[in-house]
Amino acid sequence: MQAKKILTRLLLMLLKVLLAVIIVTGIYHFGEYAYHFGHSLYDNRAVSDPPGRDVAVVIPEGCTVSQIAKLLEAKGLIEDEKVFRVQERTSQYHGQLKAGNYVLNTSQSAEEMLAILSGHGEDVADGDGGT
Repeated sequence: MQAKKILTRLLLMLLKVLLAVIIVTGIYHFGEYAYHFGHSLYDNRAVSDPPGRDVAVVIPEGCTVSQIAKLLEAKGLIEDEKVFRVQERTSQYHGQLKAGNYVLNTSQSAEEMLAILSGHGEDVADGDGGT
């Protein structure tokens, strides 16, 4: 009976240690993800070094920021659509992205792309501010 009691206590202690290790590991990985996400928000680096490559992009009428971000990520213009959505939300171009035909470059930062897609940039392909 004594051995069973000791074994039960030992197993409970091991379970608590295992749970603590899992929690600490989870907190570490979440912190690492949060750091990289935050760093990406303010780093404003382009996908590639100049001269990069030009990519034609068509933004349909009524397209949401999320859809635009997914399109840019699929075309290789940005690395993370979630980061781009937050960058748009916190930029001076929030809510100003316009439908149209654009030529963007992989050497442009997200801020530069936001300026172009909002009609504030000089590289709008259709020449009418993206509308």
